[in-house]
Amino acid sequence: MRAISSAIDSVKSWFGGERSGKGTGVLRPSLKGTKAMKQARKEGDTNLDLRPVQELQDSDSAVTCICFGQERLHKAYVLLATASKDGTVVVYRCYRTEMEIAMLSDQDFPPDDNTYSSPPADHSNIAVHSRLVGHSRAITSIFFNLLEDQLVTTSIDKSVRFWSIDSGEMLKVFTDSSPVPVAAFLPFNPQVFVAANSNAVLRLVNVQNGMVLQKLKVETEVRALKFDDTGLFLLAGTKSGSIHVLEASDANTLRFKFKVNLARGGVTCITFVPAAGGQPPCLLVNTSDCSATIIDCTYGPPSGVLNNLSVRHRVRVAHELLPLKNCYSPSGQGYLISGSENKDVHIYPLGKGSNYKMQPLKHHQVPVVAVSVNMQDTLLASADSLQPYSAWFLSKKLGRSEAD
Repeated sequence: MRAISSAIDSVKSWFGGERSGKGTGVLRPSLKGTKAMKQARKEGDTNLDLRPVQELQDSDSAVTCICFGQERLHKAYVLLATASKDGTVVVYRCYRTEMEIAMLSDQDFPPDDNTYSSPPADHSNIAVHSRLVGHSRAITSIFFNLLEDQLVTTSIDKSVRFWSIDSGEMLKVFTDSSPVPVAAFLPFNPQVFVAANSNAVLRLVNVQNGMVLQKLKVETEVRALKFDDTGLFLLAGTKSGSIHVLEASDANTLRFKFKVNLARGGVTCITFVPAAGGQPPCLLVNTSDCSATIIDCTYGPPSGVLNNLSVRHRVRVAHELLPLKNCYSPSGQGYLISGSENKDVHIYPLGKGSNYKMQPLKHHQVPVVAVSVNMQDTLLASADSLQPYSAWFLSKKLGRSEAD
């Protein structure tokens, strides 16, 4: 029952546990700051510590989604997968800073072959790991499998594809009758994934043989899927602005539990946030009615059963057209980070007394579609979507210098 939440707890402890306290700002420090940088800060604006450390413009095609992976497999680097509107995926190695490696000094990593243990000679601290070529149209979602040796992609081209991350080889292709906005593995059975198509059908598919185990018809197209930390409840966000809660009644079956009408705009992203700091578990949801919503999850009775979703707060995000993504940083009392169509990355503190005061990051020149924070909570990736200016930034936080 608690297998997934136990796994999340182990990740927290592996990366140094939860952070608490007020005024610490988003992300953990991972860059050495100078005295001049410290003097240049405005009092109280902790996000001025965030610095863009890398900008990439790999192609002219808009970025659609990004995600980090293999964070517990290599001490020297993490992977960042970036997907595009033209159907290509590029996987990058993002090398850790000295401070990030120092945070992991007491952690055990699997034996590495040392092939990629050193950053590129140009001191960019980022390198192309592999390119995944095969989709013919825009990629709608990407995620790593449980072992993180494969990447899964869904696309407007009506397919779900499995790729070898190291070789870039396409391993499996599952086709559908219509575009596939999103998919997800069943936590208790990683040999089964659920995929949504634009005909408002959810399919449970066996990875090994491609057999469709179950079909569920929804009222309208599902555009976002996320399991909670029990692994038993699937949150499905729809084009019409509702969230369906489905229960994994066994390792191969989903059944509808209840529905919440959330917004007038379609749901484009759902992030699940486990309970922390006295706050209940919650969802961070982007909807295309210019808002992002923090939704509290109520469990029990009976214990462990998700019975209700209730809106805690809504914040303004410029969002009418694009499939904007959000993510969560556990720094301090937690932060909602969202893309926006006004060219800024929006950062909202979630702690009590914060008043959800938005702090923008202004690196991009065009709308920001995708954002992601690594598990170590030291690196924020943000990507924009307007051709031909498509770019993405990696931002890190300044730490204390010797001069301080």
